[in-house]
Amino acid sequence: MKKMTLGLAAVALISAGGVQADPKADLEAFQGYFKKIFPEVPLEAYHDGIYALPAGQERAQNWKLLLDFPPYDDDVAKGEEMWNAPLKSGKSLADCFKDKPPANKYPYAKDGKVITLEADINACLKANGEEPIKDLKKGKIALLEVAFRKQFNGEKMAIDVSDPAMQKAYEEGKQYYWTKRGQLNFSCANCHVHNAGKKIRGDTLSAGLGQGTGFPVFRQKWNNKGKPWGTLHRRYGGCNKQVRAQPLKPQSHQYIALEVFQAYMNTGVPLKVPSLRQ
Repeated sequence: MKKMTLGLAAVALISAGGVQADPKADLEAFQGYFKKIFPEVPLEAYHDGIYALPAGQERAQNWKLLLDFPPYDDDVAKGEEMWNAPLKSGKSLADCFKDKPPANKYPYAKDGKVITLEADINACLKANGEEPIKDLKKGKIALLEVAFRKQFNGEKMAIDVSDPAMQKAYEEGKQYYWTKRGQLNFSCANCHVHNAGKKIRGDTLSAGLGQGTGFPVFRQKWNNKGKPWGTLHRRYGGCNKQVRAQPLKPQSHQYIALEVFQAYMNTGVPLKVPSLRQ
């Protein structure tokens, strides 16, 4: 009980606007909280979502069996083919990204703006005579992201928030993470910090630590509707719907800021793409 109290007190400092504006201190408090409540879970394991948590072990065996013959292999191959295929200019997306940051350093700042992977993919397509992708939640964009991000599996998250644009996004993302919304009046932290590892309607709530390091993901729930792949911003929209709040558009200002905050909180957690989720 004493450890839990100390952990919640540390996390409360992060959520209190203006009290602790130092991202490094936020990071120490955030990751330290999860170390206290799940001392048996190493930092590197959090990319496995609920399957890294004690409460997720009852489903972990079936999950591991599915990973022996992943249902997404054909789709991943299609994504890699599209990634390396020549565009109208003769160049490929692979060519575009030779001078881009590695996947574990997205989002990043350039010319006073926060740049996401989706933005760089569409910028490359447009610059090489192709139409930008409009659906930034699922489908083609997700498969292209998988093709890029899986090249950096095992690399630990290490985004740079020193640029003023990233600092601003970080603070806005932190505020969004801790702000209650929707008819249920829940924040991201209500589920994924304060109740991480607990049951809700038969499901286990994942920990906020590690979220995003496996995206894009192949979800069995989404597969039932024929659209199994989703970007991180698709999942953000789903979370808003679940608390009965109005979902925002993918790549909206708020979702980009939230992505920056979560990416920084994941510092040191390795990428594992794609992920298989229920």
